[in-house]
Amino acid sequence: MKNPFRFFEHEQILAYKAAHPALWENVKPIRKAFVFFWRPWLKIWRASGAGKLWAKVRFKAGRKLAERNLAASLALDAAEIQRQRETMFPEEHRFSILVPLYNTPLQFLKEMILSVQEQTYPGWELCLADGSDDAHPEVGEFCLACSREDSRIVYRKLTENRGISENTNACIDMATGDYLSLFDHDDLLHPAALYEVMKSICEQQADFVYTDEMVFRSPDRTKIIATHFKPDFAYDNLMSNNYICHLSTFSRKLLEKAGPFRKECDGSQDHDIILRLTGCAEKIVHIPKILYYWRSHESSTASDIGTKTYAIEAGQRAVRDFLREKEKIDATVTSTDVYPTMYHVNRPVRGEPSVEVIIYAAGTADNEDVLRSGAEALRKMTAYHNLTVSVVGKTDETTLPQRLNEAVRSSKADYLVFLHGEVSVQNEKWLQEMLMLAQEERIGAVGGKVQFSDGTVRHAGLITGLGSRRTVGRSHFRVDANSAGYFGQLAIVEDVSAVSAEFMMVSRQKLDEADGLDEQYLETLFDADMCLKLAQKGLVSVYTPFALAQGGSIRQQYVDYGRETEHYLKDAARFRGKWADVLQRTDPYYNPNLSLDYADYRIRSMKKKRENGRRKK
Repeated sequence: MKNPFRFFEHEQILAYKAAHPALWENVKPIRKAFVFFWRPWLKIWRASGAGKLWAKVRFKAGRKLAERNLAASLALDAAEIQRQRETMFPEEHRFSILVPLYNTPLQFLKEMILSVQEQTYPGWELCLADGSDDAHPEVGEFCLACSREDSRIVYRKLTENRGISENTNACIDMATGDYLSLFDHDDLLHPAALYEVMKSICEQQADFVYTDEMVFRSPDRTKIIATHFKPDFAYDNLMSNNYICHLSTFSRKLLEKAGPFRKECDGSQDHDIILRLTGCAEKIVHIPKILYYWRSHESSTASDIGTKTYAIEAGQRAVRDFLREKEKIDATVTSTDVYPTMYHVNRPVRGEPSVEVIIYAAGTADNEDVLRSGAEALRKMTAYHNLTVSVVGKTDETTLPQRLNEAVRSSKADYLVFLHGEVSVQNEKWLQEMLMLAQEERIGAVGGKVQFSDGTVRHAGLITGLGSRRTVGRSHFRVDANSAGYFGQLAIVEDVSAVSAEFMMVSRQKLDEADGLDEQYLETLFDADMCLKLAQKGLVSVYTPFALAQGGSIRQQYVDYGRETEHYLKDAARFRGKWADVLQRTDPYYNPNLSLDYADYRIRSMKKKRENGRRKK
């Protein structure tokens, strides 16, 4: 099909500009509109064709509609506001909201304070430590006026600006509450924020609570830039990125254990203190509701990390220091390519344990000569010496988990890697990247990133309850593998409920403790089943994008978690019966506000949320 955008080719544009300079200047607004609105779509058209372009248009339109519906659903009606205000909790707690001020724009300051005063839970105090310079006296004047009208607002003018960490410590010195909340001077709270936090504290005895959040384009909070629906507490995610961020609330006793803010971590001070607080917390609770509005404006971190480049090194330092203190290891922490404050944590591998890669036939990969050729290529690619490679062919007499269990029983290796015969590893250090995680006592299985030959995601972790059959679905399935994914999740090491046996490492000891692979499965879901058995023993599965494999196409796969094949339907029935209690709850590393029908982390529609209300958090 002829490209209808052909007249926008670069050479023709330059020729037109040279021939008609005056007209070119007169249409400048139109040109700017084209660059902003149309050029991204043109790139998609040229790269992928009309089908991908139409899919992208539908996705964008659907997301905007979902965001508008979401913004409307966040409003509380008068009856709900009254109900929350009249709620009597079994415990009494006072929240000290910590806000260090520095040259805060007056309009932002007014809106921030008003959002606190509108809280339906009244037991709070607002601690304002002002480090503004002499050119901004209006900050102190307005705060003093507010404090005279509302005694819950406590204001102190600092003698000097000592930086964000020391200024926040000054807020802590002012605080009298037994719980403290971190709040930026230009952001907003949802009216029910403290009510929901208080509810979690009373019901679950939480000493650390965090919520979901939304980034909006100032000054209109209904202009949504992004909605961050977070997983429940995920240790490895937090090592890679401060996904917790806002709103964070913690007990004073917990702060006394963790220690105050550290000046050397200015710029990533929240990441630093959240690492230390969660590192000694007894009960961490995630509230899957948007209760915090993060304002994006010209100089905010939400707008552009480039405006606060010092945050990058501070964040790396925070993670290094935490791992040195908590795990007694010296890790190397570097920024990923996708975003400078999303980190690649390189842990030291302990010793050189033996590893066996079991390349197995499944689907179209049933030629043992092809498998042995792949085994030789793997040996050449892999930069690790204590390695053996074996192949497992396909037979009609045995199921896939039976064949893999037999290979495991024949192995004497300390660690095992299952590798689908269709895929091949793509980076030399893939084994070290998986091994340094698999060696951790708290980690069960480790899954790498697998992409199809067309560059889209084949595997990047598994989500329980996702897909038409509500069994297990693939995270970011068919999304561009080079993209960051939802809030960078494709580009960082993260905790997941399960990983695929198409590219998985697990220690022999842990696999034996889980009684191996369930041989009652035919071809699918045995890997997710094994990961859930490990989870019952307190072990988490982990996805790493730094172990990369590629191969196959969507059309070549004769079994897919979402396709209705005979084997899959039988395996799915067994899985649902065995893990019914797990499937009744939202995957802890997903979020109940996200769709269970799509793998691209789109917002669940309001209608779907009502229909699926029976699914428990």
